[in-house]
Amino acid sequence: MKNKRIKLVSFLVTLALLTAAMTACGAKDTSTEVAASTQGTTQADTTNATTTATVDPQTGTDSMIATAAALKTSLDAKDDAKAKELTKKIEEEWLSFENDIKAKYPDQYVNVEKYLNTLIAGGKQDTLEFDVLSTLLDQVQPALQGLSDTLKSGTGGVNKDSLEKNPEIVAATKLYAAYVQEQGTAMVTEIEALLNDVKSGDLKKAQAQYVKSRFPYERIEPIIELFAELDGTMDARVDDFADENDANFTGYHRIENILFVKQNTKDAVTFAERLLEDGKKMQSEIAKMTIDPTLFVTGVGELMEEAQSTKITGEEERWSQATLPVLKGNVEGAKKIFDLLRAELHKKDPALEEKIDKNLQSVLQQIEELSPNGVYTPFDQLSQTQQIDLKNKLEALAVPLVKLPATLGE
Repeated sequence: MKNKRIKLVSFLVTLALLTAAMTACGAKDTSTEVAASTQGTTQADTTNATTTATVDPQTGTDSMIATAAALKTSLDAKDDAKAKELTKKIEEEWLSFENDIKAKYPDQYVNVEKYLNTLIAGGKQDTLEFDVLSTLLDQVQPALQGLSDTLKSGTGGVNKDSLEKNPEIVAATKLYAAYVQEQGTAMVTEIEALLNDVKSGDLKKAQAQYVKSRFPYERIEPIIELFAELDGTMDARVDDFADENDANFTGYHRIENILFVKQNTKDAVTFAERLLEDGKKMQSEIAKMTIDPTLFVTGVGELMEEAQSTKITGEEERWSQATLPVLKGNVEGAKKIFDLLRAELHKKDPALEEKIDKNLQSVLQQIEELSPNGVYTPFDQLSQTQQIDLKNKLEALAVPLVKLPATLGE
């Protein structure tokens, strides 16, 4: 979870994709019911999730399993108050140890997050859709049990010592660090160009440059997110604020709103100047940091979790509809990590290497097909079938890709 405010818009769009896929498989179509129950709801839940004290992952997972069982009972009984209470509890439990899982078991992390985010969002609706939430919980429970079993076995995790002692991986880490520096420099260059275009008053040019400026940021997002305060000022969603006019709402998405909704450049100048200032600070922080092999290798999990569970809903680029280029940036970042580690992975597991390569090409090919002559199709102009197909391809890529860290550490 990039930020802990689960957004209603993400829930609704993700739910639409899930219910469509379920309907295709013969399951009950709940999308009409959900649309009716949420009609007129325009503001997402912006209540901060309470972060509890860090706990041992095994203890935390077992606690979540127990809470999930209780939540199942409350959903079956259609107990609104209890279901909301337990949804909040399971979120707090996950927040208390998820970072440990993300670092040591990226494959398990993505497996849990895949449905948990949507379940939590659904549990924050004014009117609960009990059948839908039960279906989501049916996916979360085996993921939690799988995590618990993995933790108990003591196997399957990222072997930090093995990664740091492997000279090929150490060499690849240095190359990735150089790539991160290049992208940090490119980020500042693209923001400078955005500021110039905004100042020029050419709306179309500024809109195009806004989209272009997103690529470097998205390619190295796992590194960017280590600097939470700067990431917050540069890339926060409007859902974290009172509304789009909140003085504290800055960064890319404030500019996105001004350029694509208000459709003027004058009001964007101040925010573009602030974004450039913050971008230079981020570049400086990146230049000073040391990337170790574990951080490098596990970055694929963060990128793919972002892409397949959040970005695919279209909520991040809701005004520009630039979801395809943002997804491409995430996938390109994951591909860079894979390319640098590919030779070493081939020694360990050639079948996994082949599968990752095939699925990477499949995702990138579809994005290209949806971007004729380099012009990205607005996300809201994609058919539901196209959105579902892209989501499925992203998930098919995430599954083998997040196995890469543990495989390399064997």
